[in-house]
Amino acid sequence: MHRRHERLLSLISCTALFVASTACEHPETTVQPPAVTIRDSADIEIVENHVPTWSVGEAWTVAHEPEFAIGGYNGEAEAADSSHLVWNISDAARLSDGGVAILSAGEKKLLLFEPTGDFAGSIGREGRGPGEFGYPEHLQILPGDTLVVWDYMMGPVAYFDPTGNLLRQRSIDVGALFAATRTPGLTAPERVHMPLKDGSFMVQVGRSDWSPTPGELYRRPIRFMRIDSDHSTQSFGWWEGRERVLLAFPASQRVPFPPGAQLASGGTPLSVYISNGDRYDVHQFSRTGALRRIIRRKTDPIPITATEIEEWKEAWASSYPPEGWPVWERAMAQLPPREYHPAVVGLLVDSDGYLWVADKVDRNASQWSVFDPAGRWLGLVTVPLQHVEWIGEDLILGFNFDRDLGLQLVEGYRLTR
Repeated sequence: MHRRHERLLSLISCTALFVASTACEHPETTVQPPAVTIRDSADIEIVENHVPTWSVGEAWTVAHEPEFAIGGYNGEAEAADSSHLVWNISDAARLSDGGVAILSAGEKKLLLFEPTGDFAGSIGREGRGPGEFGYPEHLQILPGDTLVVWDYMMGPVAYFDPTGNLLRQRSIDVGALFAATRTPGLTAPERVHMPLKDGSFMVQVGRSDWSPTPGELYRRPIRFMRIDSDHSTQSFGWWEGRERVLLAFPASQRVPFPPGAQLASGGTPLSVYISNGDRYDVHQFSRTGALRRIIRRKTDPIPITATEIEEWKEAWASSYPPEGWPVWERAMAQLPPREYHPAVVGLLVDSDGYLWVADKVDRNASQWSVFDPAGRWLGLVTVPLQHVEWIGEDLILGFNFDRDLGLQLVEGYRLTR
């Protein structure tokens, strides 16, 4: 009995040593989840991004100080020369020589600046004649620095050379446009929502049989459509407009940090990107409206703070009569609490075809997720601008708004890829 017990102990010891030895030779490894999962569903690629693909030292960076600044008072209480002042900016872009073009709906002009930020001249003026603007809304820079200005609603489209000479002007056939888009149950488009680089443009239409309920949050259903040169149309489906609340005047219809449909275009071949904004889900379409890819990113919602609500109210207080705010506050108190920022607050495609998704915008900066042309999430980039208008190979162009002075300051920041 004693010998049998010793043999049993010996066997247990040897077994333990064997297991320990095996564990040393083949240590357990932790399987890391993939950074991205790609699958196909009915010939549509779905890209699920879990973690960024940029490793330490690979992330793109933005300089802390701007390369140039346009606008403001340059430290002076008053300015004798107002050429550097800009306001009511519709669009901005960079020229091939490093200069900057700024479209001002307030000035009814296209303002040109040197790479240093010095004023170089202006193009156009208010009016209805050739090369004149009613309310210029969109700016495009085509090859050869051809400057294209799209006037508000269905106004003319003017093409200028870099020196300001009017090359040509074309008009939108509103009758043909309405005939192509106005079908039973749909409203006619009111304006060019976004021009595309191939000369076509996007509009949005609504449902004529739909109306919001007073006192409740609503998002108007909208349909994006592409209009070609022969006024043929391609549909990009139904989406949800910006969230609002229907209240009697003089109360504000706005709600703080509302989700809303976002739209952008760019890349080669040309793609159109659309998001409802309420969750991290971006649809990538071909120029003809065929859904190619759905881009998603795993992310935690960003809480809305009480301080942000108060800052938001302060920013809009001057735009509405004071007696309207108690009505607005009572209505908002009866609605479900607003806990989180929208997942997507902006879309932009840079000059190299990368998709930039704005995750959050505050008074001093904006945070962007960058995706490569295949929809893979590279990582985050923080930009010291409230509004980003254009992103090139090595520069980010946008503006901040000084509510105290009522002026916009356009700045260009160096981007290191």
